Amino acid sequence: MKQKKKIHKALPVLLCVMLCVMQFACNTTKHVPDGSFLLNDVRITTDAKNVKPVVLEGYVKQKANNSKFHIGLYNLGDTTNRFKRFIRKMGEAPVIYNPKTVPQSVNELRTEMENKGYLHAEVSSLVDTVAPKKVNVSYNITSGEPYKIRNYTVDFLDKYISSKLKKMQIRLRSKIKEGTMFDASLLEEERQNMNQLFRNTGYYSLATDNMHYLADTALRSNQVDLILTLQDTTDFRPYSIRKISVYSGYDPISGRRFIPVDSTIYNDLHVFYDASHFIRPNVLYDNTLIRPGQLYSEQLAEETYNLTSSLSAVGKASIEYKEVVTDDTLKALDCYIYLTPGNIHGIQMGLDGTNNAGDLGLAGNISYTHNNIFNGSEMLNIKLKGAYEFIAGTSEEENLLAHNYYEAGIETSLTFPKIIFPLIGHKIKKLFRANTRFELSLDMQSRPEYTRNFFNAAWKYKWESLRGRLQHNLSVLDVNFVAMPYKSQTFNEYINAENNYLTKVSYDNVFTASIGYNGLYTNLGKYRYFSRLYTLRYGVELSGNLLSGLYHLGHANVNENGQYELLGNPFAQYVKADLDYSQAYRLNEKNTIALHGGLGIVYPYGNSTIPPFEKRYYGGGPNNVRGWNTRQLGPGAYSDIRDFSSQTGDLKLLLNVEYRYKFVPMLEFAGFLDAGNIWTIRNYPNQPGGQFQWHSFYREIAMATGIGLRVDLSFLIVRIDVGKKLYDPELKASNPWVIGKKIDGNTVVHFAI
Repeated sequence: MKQKKKIHKALPVLLCVMLCVMQFACNTTKHVPDGSFLLNDVRITTDAKNVKPVVLEGYVKQKANNSKFHIGLYNLGDTTNRFKRFIRKMGEAPVIYNPKTVPQSVNELRTEMENKGYLHAEVSSLVDTVAPKKVNVSYNITSGEPYKIRNYTVDFLDKYISSKLKKMQIRLRSKIKEGTMFDASLLEEERQNMNQLFRNTGYYSLATDNMHYLADTALRSNQVDLILTLQDTTDFRPYSIRKISVYSGYDPISGRRFIPVDSTIYNDLHVFYDASHFIRPNVLYDNTLIRPGQLYSEQLAEETYNLTSSLSAVGKASIEYKEVVTDDTLKALDCYIYLTPGNIHGIQMGLDGTNNAGDLGLAGNISYTHNNIFNGSEMLNIKLKGAYEFIAGTSEEENLLAHNYYEAGIETSLTFPKIIFPLIGHKIKKLFRANTRFELSLDMQSRPEYTRNFFNAAWKYKWESLRGRLQHNLSVLDVNFVAMPYKSQTFNEYINAENNYLTKVSYDNVFTASIGYNGLYTNLGKYRYFSRLYTLRYGVELSGNLLSGLYHLGHANVNENGQYELLGNPFAQYVKADLDYSQAYRLNEKNTIALHGGLGIVYPYGNSTIPPFEKRYYGGGPNNVRGWNTRQLGPGAYSDIRDFSSQTGDLKLLLNVEYRYKFVPMLEFAGFLDAGNIWTIRNYPNQPGGQFQWHSFYREIAMATGIGLRVDLSFLIVRIDVGKKLYDPELKASNPWVIGKKIDGNTVVHFAI
């Protein structure tokens, strides 16, 4: 309620600010000098169906202001004090119309249309004075009939290159075919791809500028005969790699000449060391894909750079080639790899203040990292953490310490820069950048009501494609054990109450031994830009199957509930699967539409009747349906809230659509619509109305809308969202549409990073 009152108090202030900005925005010509005009609007129209006006906006030399709101902010500020200067900086000065830019824009638009195959395109302009000191400029494009390619041939006269051309064209998978538009960007892409293929098969000195197109447009019916030729071919020969030398410990900043104190040859890899002997030669060999006798490959050089520079012990990596002439037909290169050590030791500390429902506390951690623990770029991390919280006293304890909550724990991990598994050798490096991680952690919590201990041990693999667009995480083994050695009498009575089944299960001792896989695919690559960016995440996790199989084969005894027990408690058995898709479609440099959808299910079976609490789903929060606070939505139409454990589920559905508008470089406005909920698979006694039913689940999908602000600090993004309920499934029996209703908690503020 306090949060809601604060929002209502802030609304008049925000309205006043908006009215002031709107008032000043109405007078957009306040700072336009006499005799000049504000460029009020710029529009582009074209009759070419496959060329959108938004694509041509970048060729207009002068653009109008982003919005009248920006001009209003500029008018609201001035240079008299720091605050008003800040307001003016948030705004945008009015764009003064420059008539010289119109013919320049006409020429740029005509040239771009010609580049897209419309060789006879005509561009006209119109300048219209729509008000005193205001003009609109419009550009109209009559495209004409486009030119298309009739024949396309590649004619490289060089005998060495021509001998490989047929094989390379098969790999190229050319997009230029009969009937293709005579588009300059497509021709340039073909040239770049052709050059890349040659540079990956030995042609070190070949450049894109050596390739030229001959286009015959003097044909009827707007057709083009196209020939790709290679000029100045006298010096073009394939290069082979003669020798690879690695300088380990090289320091380019000091400017001193590298003086090795030791050297070794490992599988034809010449390694020169300084006094530190930093990184073993076998690790260097495993992360170097360049080999003597190979043809020069730009791709292998780039992948070698990525592998070596990603080693935790390496601060900087660089690769150089020097030409060595061997004979008239084949040239050779010597490869030099320079590795600069990074920070081997690292210490990080953190301190946080907490306020949990009025209970104040303090939490801190300190971690130590060694980035080269075994001289092979293995990374060791040790983290110590602790927390203390002052909790209001209870009636059953009298000493001060017993009234308070404290936590202490240790987390350790050891990461190797390779796959550690039998029968998997060096060849995997040609496909993936991989590492193996072992984890071990222990955490102890003490509260007046109970003591709870957590133990975790894990063996994990992580690998990705060398361009980073496909990532994989595999947990070969992930063991978790949660034990509660102490429960107070009052707490025991509470969780053992007949109507508190879910809470009791949440505080039971639990053992899980799972195997899981998570993947991520994105089209956000290093070498291409897409206006439609998307990311797909997917994963599956299995727990308890191996233990259940071993117990079954050994004819182990079961408890009174028909469950096998480990360490005196039933172990968890379940399968969990998740699918998540997000997409951002950039309309232009200022406007973006973002879509997101998520599905998830966790299904208990065999030795379990309900999944572990930490594996279940919850609804509401800054990354969910934003009209509800975290863990306050669902499951289904459930409304009889007892505690946080009763608002968890086994199924998840989430849909979001968001419009984003960047009105200044660091600030972005957002408007969103969220829908989703969680459900249970079984009809649990403490969650009436929470079970998923095909005939009714669609009436239990909650909906919320709201607005938000994004602050882009480059290294992180701060999100502030105000969400409001639209459709509340808890009110399914009456009227779930809550638009305009005064309902407690109908507006929620979320802060996230």
